[in-house]
Amino acid sequence: MPLIKTVLATEIFFALQGLTEAGPEQRELAQIAFADAMAFAIDRYIKSATIIVKPGQVVTGTAGPVPVIASTTTPSSPATII
Repeated sequence: MPLIKTVLATEIFFALQGLTEAGPEQRELAQIAFADAMAFAIDRYIKSATIIVKPGQVVTGTAGPVPVIASTTTPSSPATII
């Protein structure tokens, strides 16, 4: 699935709304909540991507205790980012 900027923009908008509605005595808590909401929105946005590696691309990773460098032979299935 491609990244959809409008979803991220909507989450940022609502996070900002909570920040601007806070009074002076609640500003620090609102800033902490804003930072948390932004981190969550960005994390979810990035993890919504589908990553497919074309054949012949060099990929690295680990297979047990030994690092692996290999080349793909067929398109990969979409990656799940955790």
